[in-house]
Amino acid sequence: MGISGVDARVQALERTEAVLPVIANHAAWAEQNGRLHDEALASLREAGVARLYLPEGLDGWEVDPLTCALVCGKLAAVDTAAAWHVMVFNAARLMAGTWSDELVERIWGDDPDRLVAASGNTPYEGQREGDSYIVSGQNSFVSGCHHASYIMSPMVSEGQMFMVLLPAEECEIVDNWDTLGMRGTGSNDVRAESVRVPVELAAPMFGNDLQAPRNRYYTGRLYDCPSRVVFATYVPVALNLAERALEELKLLAGSKVPYASDKKLARRYLAQQHYGEALGLWRSAKLMFEDALERVWEQAGRGEPFTVEQKADLYLAGTHAMQASGRAVKHVIDAAGSSSLYRGMPLERIHRDMETLRHHGFANEGRYASVTQALWEVELDYPLLLR
Repeated sequence: MGISGVDARVQALERTEAVLPVIANHAAWAEQNGRLHDEALASLREAGVARLYLPEGLDGWEVDPLTCALVCGKLAAVDTAAAWHVMVFNAARLMAGTWSDELVERIWGDDPDRLVAASGNTPYEGQREGDSYIVSGQNSFVSGCHHASYIMSPMVSEGQMFMVLLPAEECEIVDNWDTLGMRGTGSNDVRAESVRVPVELAAPMFGNDLQAPRNRYYTGRLYDCPSRVVFATYVPVALNLAERALEELKLLAGSKVPYASDKKLARRYLAQQHYGEALGLWRSAKLMFEDALERVWEQAGRGEPFTVEQKADLYLAGTHAMQASGRAVKHVIDAAGSSSLYRGMPLERIHRDMETLRHHGFANEGRYASVTQALWEVELDYPLLLR
């Protein structure tokens, strides 16, 4: 199952390429049903997506962030919802470095592909009773919850913050993911009503001022990188949408004659201008993002600690890639006109997915301000994202 050696990236991409036909065949089903098809999810596991950010000691791949980003982008070319599951599978794996040895072994020791769906939107409330917590609350945007074995969420108990893992079968999925785009991600609310959770399934959360101890599995180079390498698991979805939008506009320009016009779109100055601006936005954002991932990986390899400014630079690269992709798609839509409005047309789906993605809380427009706060040394509005 594993990959190794200098050609690990090649192996990861080849395995991803092999499952693309199955993913593509079920993309429409996911869009219609609000979650991935079981066969699509099985294909992601077969490709090794679940192991990209899992430590080698747990039979994971522990790949570099750029390899993760390239896998995500390749999946996005056939189904954005399937690509989003690169994040669904790997976010919890990346965050588990401060959990106990026993907890990570319990979750992934016997099944490295086990899915832990996560959301940090609204902490649950936990009451300690003996060797358990009684957990209640409702959390939003829990992507992949239909397929998860555990639901991971922040939990407040007696004034202390924990990360808790609730058995998914004891929680209720609130079917409210009825959105403009990214429908196949299944990012519903999950409700817990007095769910009894063993204390072993709750890990203390550490603030920015503390050096959290790591368990014995999370000692590799990947885990010396800033936590924002999680951007590699989903920002490439937006970059791919912008790339596909540009391709669609180029095809359209050669055939479409706009209403009340006597010349093709390709000869209209406004369309040319929109395409050129979109192309510049996409290319520069993609280069900036991939360069940031490579620089972080190289610095981690040298064993050099990351400054606040360097962490902010990575956060800027991810935020800008998301937002620049959104602006690029908007340019394409403005150039394409009514050809982007009809249901079933490629640009219509691209537009819907991009509009949904660019409002994601971790990389929305307001996160530019979070970067500035770090650089200007003023109070952070979302400090955990820049640690």
